[in-house]
Amino acid sequence: MSKNAIVVYINDSERTVLEFGWLYKTWLLWSINESWDIVAFTNPSVVEDVKSKYSHENLKVIEMLPADNPVTNSYAMFEDENNVDILREYEFLFRTTCDSFLTRYFADFKPWKDKVYVGIGLHAASTHPGDLVREKLSILSDTFGLKWHGISHIGSSVLANFEIMVHLSKLQTSIAKWLLENGFPNGNGSYPSWFKGEVSQYAHEIAINNITGPLGLHQGSIDSWCGNNEITSLDLHIKSWPQSNQGFFNKAKYHAGELPKIKFSKVPKQAGDYCMFIVDTDLKNMLDINK
Repeated sequence: MSKNAIVVYINDSERTVLEFGWLYKTWLLWSINESWDIVAFTNPSVVEDVKSKYSHENLKVIEMLPADNPVTNSYAMFEDENNVDILREYEFLFRTTCDSFLTRYFADFKPWKDKVYVGIGLHAASTHPGDLVREKLSILSDTFGLKWHGISHIGSSVLANFEIMVHLSKLQTSIAKWLLENGFPNGNGSYPSWFKGEVSQYAHEIAINNITGPLGLHQGSIDSWCGNNEITSLDLHIKSWPQSNQGFFNKAKYHAGELPKIKFSKVPKQAGDYCMFIVDTDLKNMLDINK
């Protein structure tokens, strides 16, 4: 058992079970398993499949029924006090998604106890619609009686100490539920304007702004780009962004069999190539190449 844990939710799809393997392989490739456990809250219908494919003493697979609002699955585990008790033994928690990749630099990363680490998101990225979204989030934050520091473009993954993570995740869940019930009286909207498909991100941004300010936040080392950018010591974790640009690892094209199969003789330094290396190379070969 390690003192920290990576927390994910695995839903009932073969694709998500496969994508969890990307996170799992990078966890082992860089010996991150020596300092971080993985706690995978998992839909009961795929628990046995996950356990048969991924087995390690520092991997905990916990059955979890999907939330009433499935969009909240990746953070709703904190609503159940039994799950909170499972996680209580850890000092730091990194809440992320299965379709992501740890880098070599995560292994030596030592988080600060009072810092909240987040990535960069695109739910309010464009100038005009994005401004309207941010203004709406500010108004909603005031309506809820919460603090608003104007922090924006927050990614979905988050790393923080246990107490902050529990508080943050519970608040995000309650805000997301309210938005789903009350935030779209005139239809679902559309991206990049106000859009029901971005409820989790909106709730996350409101919750982060309430819990910490600019001095307590570190943004950008997680949810990094999977493009032609070189992986630097600032990049701890890479997100499978859904770009169509050929220079990026595109998971939709990967699942459709539209990406080329590339054999690598060494671990790539470019993020997009690194993601391709992870998804196309079995764990044994990866470990041999990295020797």
